[in-house]
Amino acid sequence: MLVSFIGMKTQEVEIKGTLKITLKPDSESLDEVVVVAYGTAKKESLTGSISVVDNKKIEKRITTSVTGALEGSAPGVQVNNTYGEPGSAPSIRIRGFGSLVSGATDPLYVVDGVPFDGNIAELNSNDIESMSILKDAASSALYGNRAANGVVLITTKRGRSNADKPNVTLQINQGIYNRGIAEYDRLGVKDWMEMSWKAKKYAMMSNKGMSAEEAGAYASANLISESIGRNIFDAANDKLFDSNGKLIANMLPGYDDLDWQDAIQRNGHRQEYNLSGSKASDKYNMYASVGYLNEKGYIKTTNFERYSARVNTSFTPNKWFKSGLNLNGSSTKRNYNSNAYGSYYANPFYITRYMAPVYPLYMHNADGSYTLDENGEKIYDTTSPYLSNRNIAFEMQYDKQLSTRNVLGGQAFATIVLPYGLSVTAKGDINFSTTNNQKYDNPLIGDGATNNGRLTSYAYQYKTATFQQFANWNYTFNERHNVEVMAGHESYAWERKYTSGMNTGMAVDGNLTMGNFLNNSYFNGSDDEDKLESYLARAKYNYDERYFVEASFRRDGSSRFHKDNRWGNFFSLGASWNMKKEAFLEDVSWIDQLKMRASYGEVGNNMGVSHYAYMALYTIDKNAGNPALVKQSLMAPDIKWETTQTVDIAFEGRLFDRLNFQLGYFDKRSKDLLFEVRLPLSAGSYPWQDNMMNMSQYKNIGTISNRGFEISLNADVYRNKDWNWNVGVDATFLKNKVVKLPDGKDILHGMQNYSEGHSIYEWYTYHFEGVDQLTGTSLYTLDPDKKDAAAENGALATINGVDYATATSYAKRDWAGSALPTVYGSINSALSWKNWNLNLLFTYSLGGKTNDGSYASLMGVSESGASGSAYHKDILNSWDGAPAGMTETSANRIDPNGIPRIDFYKSSDLNATSDRWLTSASYFVFKNLNISYSLPKRWLHTLGVEGLSLNAGVENLFTLTSRKGLNPQYSFSGGSDDTYVTARVYNLGLTVNF
Repeated sequence: MLVSFIGMKTQEVEIKGTLKITLKPDSESLDEVVVVAYGTAKKESLTGSISVVDNKKIEKRITTSVTGALEGSAPGVQVNNTYGEPGSAPSIRIRGFGSLVSGATDPLYVVDGVPFDGNIAELNSNDIESMSILKDAASSALYGNRAANGVVLITTKRGRSNADKPNVTLQINQGIYNRGIAEYDRLGVKDWMEMSWKAKKYAMMSNKGMSAEEAGAYASANLISESIGRNIFDAANDKLFDSNGKLIANMLPGYDDLDWQDAIQRNGHRQEYNLSGSKASDKYNMYASVGYLNEKGYIKTTNFERYSARVNTSFTPNKWFKSGLNLNGSSTKRNYNSNAYGSYYANPFYITRYMAPVYPLYMHNADGSYTLDENGEKIYDTTSPYLSNRNIAFEMQYDKQLSTRNVLGGQAFATIVLPYGLSVTAKGDINFSTTNNQKYDNPLIGDGATNNGRLTSYAYQYKTATFQQFANWNYTFNERHNVEVMAGHESYAWERKYTSGMNTGMAVDGNLTMGNFLNNSYFNGSDDEDKLESYLARAKYNYDERYFVEASFRRDGSSRFHKDNRWGNFFSLGASWNMKKEAFLEDVSWIDQLKMRASYGEVGNNMGVSHYAYMALYTIDKNAGNPALVKQSLMAPDIKWETTQTVDIAFEGRLFDRLNFQLGYFDKRSKDLLFEVRLPLSAGSYPWQDNMMNMSQYKNIGTISNRGFEISLNADVYRNKDWNWNVGVDATFLKNKVVKLPDGKDILHGMQNYSEGHSIYEWYTYHFEGVDQLTGTSLYTLDPDKKDAAAENGALATINGVDYATATSYAKRDWAGSALPTVYGSINSALSWKNWNLNLLFTYSLGGKTNDGSYASLMGVSESGASGSAYHKDILNSWDGAPAGMTETSANRIDPNGIPRIDFYKSSDLNATSDRWLTSASYFVFKNLNISYSLPKRWLHTLGVEGLSLNAGVENLFTLTSRKGLNPQYSFSGGSDDTYVTARVYNLGLTVNF
């Protein structure tokens, strides 16, 4: 028998003599209350696009930063959570990219109704009740100037009513933390040596004009001395290869220390403990918690430690007055490496990825055995010239980089309820935080060796204050006409005090205080502030809970703009139709819920400019000991907000009492884009790239469009008394386009190009035509205007009547596809049987291209100062002579998928930047697996325990990409780097409710 009721989940029960049936609430019911801008609303009344992630979904995820749980939880939301350093927060993009300025595309975070400026990782996920994602202007217009990139509303927990006693919950998690994406496939010792021999041979042929026999003999005799600099074999330098370049020598015993990545990586440990208590009644509501988290990363010496505490209270002594006080605090410590990117010697990922497999970590004797110190310990190799007298594993043991952050925040509010549905509320929120960063470079090796060690200190003090005043009016006329009106004022102030300095010359080992470093290199500081004044209003009307109309307005004044352009107006208008309440659908049994909504609105973005963007700024410096001012930027009194206009249309509902669906279309257009324009040398700019030395001016320069469709489906595939299985899928189709630029002129930036009619992240680079199978040379599309210059410099090849460039200096750039995916989304499954639950989450992205710079580096060869680098295994397929029967006029002379010859001398041209390195950015990630078991309550009552559950889970179980080692999620713009990748976390958890 099927039993159902409006707002409850339908259940199938067996017919017996006496039945007691308890229906569970339907979480998809339209009566569900969700958090919206400056308040709450029933789901059925929403006219804008809002996705909600509740605490049940959050609890299933293993996250340090609560916003990591947004990945795969809502359509239209892209989350890059692949930077696997402990304590890092994910990057989030909502419905595309609406700004040209890096750092100006993050959403606004609002915690308990107040904008949040701290590090999201400071928040304890266990304290979060829900997160609402405001994706369009209708839902976010009340946040005005900061809502262009969407808004994430984070609501912390409150007490839950329990007539008998307080509720206390203890949560314990223990886990293992390791690398979630495997390294690129690289060559071992034998293959690497033989490919290096070929690279030397072909270099002698292309550079010195030697014959193949002469070049081979030269490579055998000189490869070690000129190109590698280290012999770890049992033969002399010139006796390692036969005449064909095959390695005939054997590696000496004892060289088991050639894997540098093994020396810096580990299996880290994650532990988390949370204790919370709550109690609520009609007169008060209380929630309190404490938490501790410690993550040791998969890179040695990295970790994140967090202590957190929160108290949320509210009191209702009578019918007309309610007040509350919330307090929160956290203290975090993070050991990290600020150089873990790019080609820094201090970047462990860069050094270990490209370390050739013939260079040992430690010193060795002539017979291959380890050289030991007086204590019998191995000695790190810090003297070999091919290592530039550096050793990353040794440096990591002694260098230290620590960030300590302390946060204390408080929020108080009071509400007075007046007659006729009126109420007034005043709220104040203040937050104090300090951040102290310390970087120590040891005196033995590395950056501190030249000055007997150095210590750099950075100190930040922050203060934010937000004050809000609201008047609300809710009234119902004739039982069908429902009106809600809100008017309010908000003021926001942010302050930062910053000092930094560096001292060198350590006096006493181990004393990492500035006073122990005797020589000052520099000391500087600054004070900054940012202020915002806002007035806002909202009016809502619905007729018989069937037709809904909502309008919002906000006026913002920002200190970042000139007084003549300081104020901006933002608004939205939306409507929704609860179609199920119409007479023509009331009796349609297979339609349980059906709703249509549409909206339009305009919101702003002021994050694309600095705090004093409209002013002419000077850098304070000194010249020969005297004060000096260096002009940095020109006055820009005419700049104004970036404005984003959004149209949103959607249908949503539930069919057959099983299938929930949402189909939506959005058109999001961002105009008056802010951009810092570098001025020419004739305007007084300096020729260096340092920001201080380049004069610039902010301007509003363009328009970008993001359009797309969102689809979300989830169905109860099977359900009965004991079994429930729900499967869901969502997909977002996004089309991004630059609509307008100043005078229609393109703006080239690296391998990409801002151009009208093209994506913001569309590749514009040289086209790789293929490999000439007669010579092994890379061929590129020739720029006709550079044909003569290419011929003069020997960089022109004519094959079957077509001209090609053999160096990109004479090649032509062209469009090569976008970094943005065609579609992205998630697949989820929730299966339950009695007290067991199994939840699976997969995320995917299809389409788009990423520039695999790491692969490009591994496919290139060099002999910089007798120092080799690692090679990718694909280099084994490089050209090694013309195929049999190949002639100058062969139709297949050009191999479009070929790999050029390996050549030390010509490698920069053979492996130049081009679309050859653009790789599919598609991926499929097994994001989360969680299995839990709740012990029957009858087993626990005698112990005074209300509930006990055990869970096991894995975050980032595997990632499938187009190439092993590739991390296509590293950057939304399609870039890559030698840095952290996704962390895989295994977890065992225990939750006890008292």
